Amino acid sequence: MIVRPHSVLLDAQALSALAGDERSMQAWATFARRSDSVIYASCVTLAEVTDGTARDVAVRRAAKAVRLVDVGPEIGYRAGQLRAAAAATRRKHRDLTVDSVVAATALTLPTPVVVLTSDPDDLRLLLAGHNVRIEAI
Repeated sequence: MIVRPHSVLLDAQALSALAGDERSMQAWATFARRSDSVIYASCVTLAEVTDGTARDVAVRRAAKAVRLVDVGPEIGYRAGQLRAAAAATRRKHRDLTVDSVVAATALTLPTPVVVLTSDPDDLRLLLAGHNVRIEAI
Protein backbone atom coordinates (compact mmCIF):
# COMPACT_ATOMS: atom_id res chain seq x y z
CA MET A 1 0.00 0.00 0.00
CA ILE A 2 1.47 3.32 -1.05
CA VAL A 3 0.00 6.31 0.73
CA ARG A 4 1.04 9.89 0.16
CA PRO A 5 2.71 11.45 3.23
CA HIS A 6 0.50 13.73 5.27
CA SER A 7 0.94 16.31 7.97
CA VAL A 8 -1.05 14.99 10.91
CA LEU A 9 -1.85 17.68 13.48
CA LEU A 10 -3.01 16.74 16.97
CA ASP A 11 -5.26 18.88 19.13
CA ALA A 12 -5.14 18.59 22.92
CA GLN A 13 -7.40 15.56 23.14
CA ALA A 14 -5.50 13.78 20.38
CA LEU A 15 -2.18 14.45 22.13
CA SER A 16 -3.71 13.17 25.37
CA ALA A 17 -4.88 10.06 23.54
CA LEU A 18 -1.39 9.52 22.18
CA ALA A 19 0.04 9.96 25.68
CA GLY A 20 -2.54 7.48 26.99
CA ASP A 21 -1.59 4.95 24.33
CA GLU A 22 -5.19 4.83 23.12
CA ARG A 23 -5.97 2.47 20.27
CA SER A 24 -7.27 5.18 17.89
CA MET A 25 -4.05 7.14 18.18
CA GLN A 26 -1.90 4.05 17.79
CA ALA A 27 -3.63 3.46 14.45
CA TRP A 28 -2.76 7.01 13.35
CA ALA A 29 0.83 6.62 14.57
CA THR A 30 1.11 3.43 12.52
CA PHE A 31 -0.33 5.23 9.49
CA ALA A 32 2.21 8.04 9.95
CA ARG A 33 5.15 5.64 10.14
CA ARG A 34 4.05 3.61 7.12
CA SER A 35 3.33 6.63 4.95
CA ASP A 36 6.33 8.78 5.96
CA SER A 37 3.88 11.30 7.41
CA VAL A 38 4.84 13.71 10.16
CA ILE A 39 2.80 14.13 13.34
CA TYR A 40 2.66 17.69 14.67
CA ALA A 41 1.23 19.48 17.69
CA SER A 42 1.11 23.17 18.50
CA CYS A 43 3.09 24.25 21.55
CA VAL A 44 -0.14 25.87 22.77
CA THR A 45 -1.63 22.38 22.97
CA LEU A 46 0.85 21.57 25.73
CA ALA A 47 -0.86 24.15 27.95
CA GLU A 48 -4.15 22.29 27.57
CA VAL A 49 -2.83 18.82 28.35
CA THR A 50 -0.32 19.41 31.12
CA ASP A 51 -1.05 20.33 34.72
CA GLY A 52 2.12 19.69 36.69
CA THR A 53 1.02 16.27 37.91
CA ALA A 54 2.60 12.86 37.39
CA ARG A 55 0.42 12.44 34.29
CA ASP A 56 2.69 14.93 32.54
CA VAL A 57 5.37 12.24 32.20
CA ALA A 58 3.29 10.45 29.56
CA VAL A 59 2.51 13.73 27.81
CA ARG A 60 6.19 14.66 27.70
CA ARG A 61 7.02 11.23 26.26
CA ALA A 62 4.31 11.64 23.59
CA ALA A 63 5.49 15.17 22.81
CA LYS A 64 8.93 13.76 21.99
CA ALA A 65 7.30 11.62 19.30
CA VAL A 66 5.74 14.60 17.51
CA ARG A 67 7.11 17.73 15.92
CA LEU A 68 6.10 20.71 18.05
CA VAL A 69 5.20 23.90 16.20
CA ASP A 70 5.96 27.23 17.86
CA VAL A 71 3.29 29.90 17.73
CA GLY A 72 4.78 32.97 16.12
CA PRO A 73 3.22 36.11 14.71
CA GLU A 74 2.07 34.45 11.46
CA ILE A 75 0.07 31.80 13.32
CA GLY A 76 -1.10 34.28 15.95
CA TYR A 77 -2.54 36.76 13.45
CA ARG A 78 -4.07 34.03 11.32
CA ALA A 79 -5.67 32.46 14.41
CA GLY A 80 -7.27 35.80 15.25
CA GLN A 81 -8.72 36.08 11.76
CA LEU A 82 -10.08 32.53 11.85
CA ARG A 83 -11.56 33.04 15.34
CA ALA A 84 -13.29 36.27 14.34
CA ALA A 85 -14.73 34.76 11.17
CA ALA A 86 -16.03 31.71 13.06
CA ALA A 87 -17.49 33.83 15.87
CA ALA A 88 -19.49 35.80 13.34
CA THR A 89 -21.29 32.63 12.21
CA ARG A 90 -21.77 30.90 15.59
CA ARG A 91 -24.97 31.06 17.55
CA LYS A 92 -23.42 30.00 20.84
CA HIS A 93 -20.61 32.13 22.12
CA ARG A 94 -17.61 30.10 23.19
CA ASP A 95 -13.96 30.97 23.27
CA LEU A 96 -12.33 29.41 20.24
CA THR A 97 -8.87 30.88 20.79
CA VAL A 98 -6.94 27.64 21.32
CA ASP A 99 -8.85 25.85 18.56
CA SER A 100 -8.12 28.78 16.24
CA VAL A 101 -4.39 28.44 17.00
CA VAL A 102 -4.61 24.76 16.08
CA ALA A 103 -6.48 25.67 12.89
CA ALA A 104 -3.95 28.37 11.96
CA THR A 105 -1.13 25.91 12.63
CA ALA A 106 -2.75 23.44 10.24
CA LEU A 107 -2.64 26.07 7.50
CA THR A 108 1.16 26.39 7.84
CA LEU A 109 1.92 22.67 7.48
CA PRO A 110 2.91 20.82 4.30
CA THR A 111 -0.17 19.47 2.50
CA PRO A 112 -2.16 17.31 2.66
CA VAL A 113 -3.08 18.05 6.28
CA VAL A 114 -5.26 16.01 8.65
CA VAL A 115 -6.28 17.44 12.02
CA LEU A 116 -7.15 14.89 14.70
CA THR A 117 -9.57 16.31 17.23
CA SER A 118 -12.23 15.48 19.76
CA ASP A 119 -14.21 18.54 18.62
CA PRO A 120 -14.52 18.29 14.84
CA ASP A 121 -17.41 20.78 14.61
CA ASP A 122 -15.38 23.72 15.91
CA LEU A 123 -12.39 22.91 13.72
CA ARG A 124 -14.59 22.44 10.66
CA LEU A 125 -16.08 25.87 11.36
CA LEU A 126 -12.66 27.45 11.76
CA LEU A 127 -11.23 25.76 8.66
CA ALA A 128 -14.27 26.13 6.39
CA GLY A 129 -13.11 26.80 2.85
CA HIS A 130 -9.61 25.45 3.48
CA ASN A 131 -8.30 22.17 2.17
CA VAL A 132 -7.73 20.51 5.56
CA ARG A 133 -9.24 17.19 6.54
CA ILE A 134 -10.73 17.03 10.03
CA GLU A 135 -10.97 13.62 11.72
CA ALA A 136 -12.69 12.88 15.02
CA ILE A 137 -10.87 10.71 17.50
